[in-house]
Amino acid sequence: MRWFNVTGIFAGLCSLGVLAGSAAVGSAHAAPATAAPTTVGLVLNYTFDNDTGVVARDAAPRAIHGTYVNTTAAEARSAGVPGRSWAITLTGAEQQYLSVPERDALDVDRFTAAALISYTGIENDHTFGRWEVLEKADAYWINVRTNGRVRVGGFFGGCTSAAWKYLDSNGVVATNTWTHVAATYNGARLTVWINGWRSGSMPVTGRTCSNNRPLAVGAKNYPAAGLLEAFWDGQIDDVRLYRRALTATQIRGLLPS
Repeated sequence: MRWFNVTGIFAGLCSLGVLAGSAAVGSAHAAPATAAPTTVGLVLNYTFDNDTGVVARDAAPRAIHGTYVNTTAAEARSAGVPGRSWAITLTGAEQQYLSVPERDALDVDRFTAAALISYTGIENDHTFGRWEVLEKADAYWINVRTNGRVRVGGFFGGCTSAAWKYLDSNGVVATNTWTHVAATYNGARLTVWINGWRSGSMPVTGRTCSNNRPLAVGAKNYPAAGLLEAFWDGQIDDVRLYRRALTATQIRGLLPS
């Protein structure tokens, strides 16, 4: 089992935010109190608390259960953020990830994708410049680049390469430190969030691409194009997908208390 630094989450998750152009995330100022996580518009939520065998149980109403690939629930289970239950650890060199079955509900237009992460920074021959947190191929994604910046993106206003838009965070995320990351798209702006605070935003319009391609947690999985890459290396917890863009207050409500 790998061990990760969890003490950094309290400084990181309670920080005032990310300043444009800063080298790293965090400050000494405390964030305001947050509300409980919203469930309105929740499409997918993997908490990893009740998984068995190779089944990753979806706690959202649609119960879109995922499948562990090249690992099992028992093997992947690891201690999560203090105050929460379990997280999972995925090893990139062993090409471990979660495969999510295709469902119409995953074809979101406006959206929020979010997760608690702690990545090792260990690359392998399939990293290709980033570690994927969550991606629906050619639709939307959130990943951590090898330079530590969080990239969010998608295909907006079409499903061709001309519709491909993405944004990198202003701040960087430290390795082996629990951090909350999120992407939102409200039909007018694409925004990246770190520890509940905006770390970049850009104007984007158009409907998010709707397709029958797979969603994966911890990898890019696009069999039709022969792509299986960018495997996560580290821990992941509380993976969420909403069919709407959450507000700043609601994003902060996703952070551990």
